[in-house]
Formats: sequence, structure tokens, C-alpha cells
Amino acid sequence: MNKSNIMLICASPRHKGTSAMLLERVQVVTGGKIFFLPQRGSLDELVLAMQKAGTIIISGPCYINTYPARLIELLELASIKGNFSGQKLYGIINGGMPYIHTHQHGLICLKLFAEQNHLSWQGGFVLGIGAMLDGKPLEKHMNRKRIVPAFDKFIRNIVEGVQSPNSLYEEAQPPPGKLTTRIFTKFLTFLVVNNLKKYGHDPEAPNYYLRKQEEDKINGSH
Repeated sequence: MNKSNIMLICASPRHKGTSAMLLERVQVVTGGKIFFLPQRGSLDELVLAMQKAGTIIISGPCYINTYPARLIELLELASIKGNFSGQKLYGIINGGMPYIHTHQHGLICLKLFAEQNHLSWQGGFVLGIGAMLDGKPLEKHMNRKRIVPAFDKFIRNIVEGVQSPNSLYEEAQPPPGKLTTRIFTKFLTFLVVNNLKKYGHDPEAPNYYLRKQEEDKINGSH
């Protein structure tokens, strides 16, 4: 692997979040430059850098079942520009849910992009409960005993330039059982309620949109 030919793209608007942390962990071993996806303006320079790279590693959060829309915009522009010739592409996606299937679409999206634009899809890594890390080291993950060695193996696959199988992250993150799910659900609810109160909101208040509909009905009846 030519370390000077590695491109790492962070698709998160946060420069110190979990997506960036995972890329930095990769960068320590692989070298290369981290490019933060600009949230506004032209993406042409980023596409040009992708065309010149030998290996591209994309890391981002899972928003609604996939990567942020800005990354999809980058992929669409890159597809229009073309000029790819066998670059290796790896992907990393992290999300809050512990169920990895809720985040896998992001990797499927990258795989389709690679197949349609003459890149070599090399696989990726899905990290569940990644949002709770909030940029802290992977060793702070709830399932660190399995996650850390699996992710480090993923990095070695990048270094060796070989394909990384889905089984690597799937076997490290079995779905939680019913009891764990119930506990996790209550814990997440507790966090959401606390955050709402922290910013001055009443979690018991009626839904704004439903309340607005009722008000409109009342006003319309007069």
C-alpha cells in the first residue's frame, strides 16, 4: 500500500465526532490526509482528489438509514465527472442503534457507486451504538472487547489492500436480547427526556404540529 496515495473522507459535519475519530484511528496506521466534507460550496476539488487517490476511505454517521445527504451529493457529482480507474474504496458508517442492519444501507450505497464508476469496492465496517461515543476512543464502546479487535482487523485489511468481509463486523455485534433491548430503550428515553429539559423544553407538552392542527380547526370553525 502506498501511504501517500490514501484519501480519507469524513462525511460528518462534526470534526471531533465519532466518524472523525474512526478515521483518525485508521490514519495512524495507513497514513494519508483526512478531507472533511464541506457542507456548502463546490465539491469539485474533492472529486478531483478522489480521482487521483489510489485508496479512498469514507467515514460518516448514519442519519436516516444512510449517510448524510451531502455525501450522496458528492457521490452523484463524482459519478457525473467519472475518470475513475480501479481505485479501492472502503466505507465506515456509525449510528446510534445497536442493530447493524439499520445502518448497512450506507455501505450498499458506496458499493453501488463503486460498481457503476469503475472503482473496486473493498468492503466496510458498520459500528452500532457509535453515537454514544461522541468522539471518544473506540475503547470506550460498550462492546469494546469485540469491537476493538474487529475494527483493528478492518484497518489491517486496508493496509494489505484486501477485501474486508461483512462477517467481520457482523460477528462482533450480535443483536441484543429482549432484556437488553428493554433496558436500552428506557436508557435512551431517559437521555432524550433529560436533553429536552436541559434546553428548556417540556417533554410532556402536546405535539406542536397536532396542537397547531387543533388550533386551525377551532379558528376555522368560527
